[in-house]
Amino acid sequence: MEITMNFGLVNWIPVLAATIAAFVLGGIWYSPMVFGKAWIAANGFNIKSMKEKDRNIALMFVLAFVLQWLTASLLSAVLGPNANAIYGLNVGLLVGSFFAATSLGVTYIFESRGLKLFMINGGYYVVSIALMGYILGSLME
Repeated sequence: MEITMNFGLVNWIPVLAATIAAFVLGGIWYSPMVFGKAWIAANGFNIKSMKEKDRNIALMFVLAFVLQWLTASLLSAVLGPNANAIYGLNVGLLVGSFFAATSLGVTYIFESRGLKLFMINGGYYVVSIALMGYILGSLME
């Protein structure tokens, strides 16, 4: 099996679309209406302490966007220019499940984090990378 990646063949418009979609999904996923309250509780946070922490929210969002863009860029290079939506979805599911979520799981084991938090965060990576793959494959057809 030969794996080749050619970033010169990457179509950057689908990469940007996939990045935006994953970023928006994160906003929905971690909103109070979906998993936000459970995520806060599973982390041992509370809303008051989160607001009081000295955090640069703008920088956090910029860095998160850049990291999502890197993920979408590599996924696009892995998929290649001839991918379709179903292939992109399948590769995204595999990458999200067996690279992102499992890596996160190893970290959680050594940090003694709970299963609930793993399911929320790991689930997000599986769904977001699958979404990226689907979008990348759809826009390359």
